[in-house]
This record gives sequence, structure tokens and C-alpha cells, in this order.
Amino acid sequence: MMPLPDLHALEIAATVIEEGSMSAAAAQLGMTQSAVSQAMKRAEAQVDVTLVHRNRRPLVPTEAGRVLVAHIREIAIRAERAIEEVRATALRPERQNLRLGMVDTFASAVGPVLIRDLMEGSIALRVTAFSGLANAHADALMRHEIDAAITSDPMDELDELMRFPLFREPFVLVAPIAWGDTLRNRPLRDILIDHRLIRYSARSHMGMQVERHLRRLRIEHSQVLSFDTSDSLLAMVVGGVGVAITTPLCLIQGGLHLPGLAVLPLPSPGFSRELTLVTRRGEFDTLGPRIAQAARDMLLNHTVPQIVGEIPWLANISTEMVWQPPVPDEIASLADLALDADMDATPGAENDQDGD
Repeated sequence: MMPLPDLHALEIAATVIEEGSMSAAAAQLGMTQSAVSQAMKRAEAQVDVTLVHRNRRPLVPTEAGRVLVAHIREIAIRAERAIEEVRATALRPERQNLRLGMVDTFASAVGPVLIRDLMEGSIALRVTAFSGLANAHADALMRHEIDAAITSDPMDELDELMRFPLFREPFVLVAPIAWGDTLRNRPLRDILIDHRLIRYSARSHMGMQVERHLRRLRIEHSQVLSFDTSDSLLAMVVGGVGVAITTPLCLIQGGLHLPGLAVLPLPSPGFSRELTLVTRRGEFDTLGPRIAQAARDMLLNHTVPQIVGEIPWLANISTEMVWQPPVPDEIASLADLALDADMDATPGAENDQDGD
């Protein structure tokens, strides 16, 4: 590998060629004529050619000298730019690598805008993204195969994790569009007596949530058809095979099927799914809240309007779907309430029930 050239010597040589003499170049550069002469010799030595005809006055460049003058200014400018870029980069924080797992519905509906923001926005991460079922992310997080997960499973049983709530969406009932009017406002139990329930697979967190809800209502329904993906499940509903319980994000993921679906409020009592950013404690304590807020911003500004556009009756709860950190005044109010509660519980404190 060739050593880096002495650009300063080459620039001096180019000045000598342009001025036509050593003395004129020395005057322009603020150098002694001897220093200019030595730089000229170094320049010729490193390119191993003669750059000027020394037997002529003023000095006349050789063809090689003319080529040097044509290129050296551009080379010098590029070198200066490279140095400036290196210095500017050194002033910026080092980019961190982030291996992010996402449940499929989030990856499809929100992932593209979020990943672009994390890579190109103010956080400027190097992101490697993975999608899949929530239970796979829990295992990958504990095996250090990923750094964070946006998941419907908050992994509450694990103490060594940090959790940042992002989004809460209600479960909804979907049916073939022709069935919408006949199913609206009917109890869920009656609907499932007349129609098959197409389910998410029991090994998915979504499937487990639906199963728990049906058990709470003491609704028994044979598990004939179950799917891991929303696309397959919604295709079955559009085809008239049955009804399904799903969420708005799942519907956005399976947007191709939306024109053939009736999307109805789930008959009371309803339930919801929450998405949470989960990281290992001590690794992303500072960056975690920033990633979480970036995800919330994408959900609020990009995803929620898309959901309301497809499912207008959700507009009345749309502002509550994206979790927002309490503002300082709210935090202070909560602290005052807690203090009042402590004082009420103190022996001797006034109590409206004294004397009962």
C-alpha cells in the first residue's frame, strides 16, 4: 500500500508552476525561497517525475506538472472536506446498535415509519429489526438475541426488564360485510351459537387473550380453525367461513381484506390489547424512553388516523389509544393525592367516619 502523499509539498509545487518562479511562489506563500525549493524537490521525489523545466525562465511546467496543477486543488479541497467531516462526526454521539423485535401487526402497520425515524431522525440508531410472535420475543430478549421488543406480552413475571407503555386498542368483532346489520348489537354468545369463531392460534399471545376472555364469559366454542397471521384469519372471514375477534392494528395489517369486512364493536363486556416496549434493565435506561416516545409519535400521527379512516366509529376513543406520559402538573396532583391519603391514614388525623 502506497504511503499517503505529502499534499502540502504538492500544493507548493503547483503554486511554483502557476507563478513561474520559486521566488514568486515563496512571496505568495509567505515562505523562504529555500523552503519552497526543498518542497519542490519533495514533491518531485514522491511522484517520481520532473514537474518543471529548470533551464527556462520563467519556469515552464512539464506535461506532468500541468496534470498536477489540474488535480491538486481538487484533491486539497476534498482532503479539507474529509477532515471537517471527521471532526464533525467526532462531535456527534456514537451511533448505537439496536436489535428490535416487533409483533407482526406492529411491524407491518407502524414498523416502516418507525424504523426510518430511528435510523434517520435525531436518535440515529443502527437498527436491525425482527418480527414474529410475542412469545418468541420474550425468549430472544432473555437470550440477548435482541435488545428490545415491541410486544403485546409485557413479560410481567420477569423483574430485570424495563417497560414503556405505547398503545392500547380494543378488540373488535369482524364478519363478512353482508352479515354486519344482522350481527350488530347482538350478544356475543348468540353470535357464536350461529357462526363459527375463527381464532388466532392458542400459541400466540393474541390467541391466549381471546381464549381468556371467552372463559371469563363462560362461552365454550369448538376450536376448528385457528391461524397465526391476521392475513389468513381475515381471508377466512371475508370468505364467509365465520366471524373473528381481532384488533384495529390487525385489520390495518390485513388491509387488503377490509372492503369485504364488517367491523363491529365487540359486544359488552369488551377487552383490549396493549403494546409495550420492553428492554433489559440497565442497558437502554436513557435511550428506551426516547425510542418509546418516537413509537408513540408514529402511532399518534400516522397509525391512529389510518385506523379512524378505516373504522370511523373508533374516532371517539382514538385520542386514548396512544399512551402519553403524565404532564408535570398531573404528576404533582397525583403526588398531592398520595400525600393526602397518607395523612388520612395517620392515627389522630380527622376522619369523616369518626363516631360511627
